[in-house]
Amino acid sequence: METASAEEPRERSEAGQNTQLIVLEKEHQRFYDKLRSKVEEFLKKQTGDKADSAAKYILLAPDLFVLFARLLQDKRVPTKSKAMAGVVVAYFLSPLDVMPEILLGPIGFLDDIILAAYALSRMMNEVDKHVLLEHWNGEADLLETVQELLKKAEELVDNKVLGTIKNLLNKK
Repeated sequence: METASAEEPRERSEAGQNTQLIVLEKEHQRFYDKLRSKVEEFLKKQTGDKADSAAKYILLAPDLFVLFARLLQDKRVPTKSKAMAGVVVAYFLSPLDVMPEILLGPIGFLDDIILAAYALSRMMNEVDKHVLLEHWNGEADLLETVQELLKKAEELVDNKVLGTIKNLLNKK
């Protein structure tokens, strides 16, 4: 899956225009680069049902992280949505979460990705669609990606993990 760099969003068609460049802080850029490398390395080595079914979702982790980091910096995003974006960015950066990457490898990003999907689902009611699309670097359609992730969430993680993720967002 080819994506634009986290630092420079690529030009887009009408469906998803990137007209405003928001450059990531160095810390977020390094995290994006490290995450992209980890995921690609993991997917080259991994085989098996869990890795195969999760692979395309794990590849979304860097793009989702960058999306939320950019939304945090965008003045057009309402405060409530920025708070939610902050929770998602902090969760991605935290070494201690429900499925720790340090123990599970990139499979551990599934909870981060699902949290991001639930957060985006809520934010879509508050944040202009064009603003979301401006900051999306992923190849797939953002709305379809979120809907697919929400449908697949129960297959990707167990109910306890899913419940914890939902509770985390309900606090915001």
